[in-house]
Amino acid sequence: MTNITNNTKGKDVQLHIEKAYNIIDEYLPFNYVEDVLKKLPKGTSITKGIIRNVKKKHTSRLDVLNAMVEVALDNKKQMARLKKLTT
Repeated sequence: MTNITNNTKGKDVQLHIEKAYNIIDEYLPFNYVEDVLKKLPKGTSITKGIIRNVKKKHTSRLDVLNAMVEVALDNKKQMARLKKLTT
């Protein structure tokens, strides 16, 4: 009889992607598409639809996801600066 081991890993293997989506969900501004396009390298064939699909988790493009996190973190810094200025 063989020993069958149960896989006890309950968490996602790609935890960094989950963290990226948490940052995006919390800090990405409403008008993010143009800013994400500016962060992507010139000459890429990324469309606005692809960016929206990555945000909705329909497709996984790491270059777009990284650009979205950059935009979200920039927005987070601006929000912190505004909070500091107004308090």
